[in-house]
Amino acid sequence: MVQAPLNMTVEEFRRMSDLIRERTGIHLPETKLTLLSNRLRRRLRVLELSTYQDYYDLLLDSKRCEEELPHFLSAVTTNETYFFRNEKLWEFMRQKWIPEIVKIKAANRTLRVWSAASSSGEEAYTTAICLREHLPEFSKWKVMVIGTDISQKVLDKARGGEFNDYAVSKVEPAILKRWFDQKDAVFHLKPEIRQIVQFKFHNLRDRFQNAGFDLIFLRNVLMYFDLEMKQVVLRNVQDALSPGGHLIVGDVDPIRHTKELMSVVTLESCGPNLYRKSEKHSAVAATAGRS
Repeated sequence: MVQAPLNMTVEEFRRMSDLIRERTGIHLPETKLTLLSNRLRRRLRVLELSTYQDYYDLLLDSKRCEEELPHFLSAVTTNETYFFRNEKLWEFMRQKWIPEIVKIKAANRTLRVWSAASSSGEEAYTTAICLREHLPEFSKWKVMVIGTDISQKVLDKARGGEFNDYAVSKVEPAILKRWFDQKDAVFHLKPEIRQIVQFKFHNLRDRFQNAGFDLIFLRNVLMYFDLEMKQVVLRNVQDALSPGGHLIVGDVDPIRHTKELMSVVTLESCGPNLYRKSEKHSAVAATAGRS
């Protein structure tokens, strides 16, 4: 059996981190060298490779890389989350955002929500539960929640709709009973919620085609990018919002306090982690289209 090396060198780390940024936009400082070594070492063992250089060469080979790339992306991204993370957010959804959207969209009753970097789906499914329970006359609405990620592994897990007790630890007992079936230590999300959500591959460095979202979650994601990539992501995300749509970021994403980020954000600040796209964007877009 091939013995994988203990730690990659600084030079190997820099090459690998450059590749990670190129493929995902994620910035890894050198303080993550040991973490990256540990995560990639498992892949070296599976592939029976002797060095990190061998693995790097594999990733550069377009033919050999195709099968390995999903494993590589899963290894370099963090995917820990759970249902109803940050109770204040879901309280805002129930008490303020949903009543407001009911008034705004009463005519066409269509609703599109994007959970960006959705990992294994807890945030997207929590959104679906929240809308299913609190959107009046839900059956008369056309609701679509889209969860995206760069890891095919977590997307497959999300589509499966199966979660452990940690993932549902913050779910109220009544909601848990209503929307989950428990079998042994596994909680299976019911079809009524799963059918509301679609999961797709998407890299945040790229624009989202056919977007037009009323609400976008981009929580605790920007911290993984350097300044340049943060700016790219924010431009792409705000372009994906419909006029009047809201963007929710995480507690560790203080956009308002970073001059370089505010310079690319044209959204209105509505609170510490909440932004809104002005209705004026529709008029501007129409004018631009005629020029």
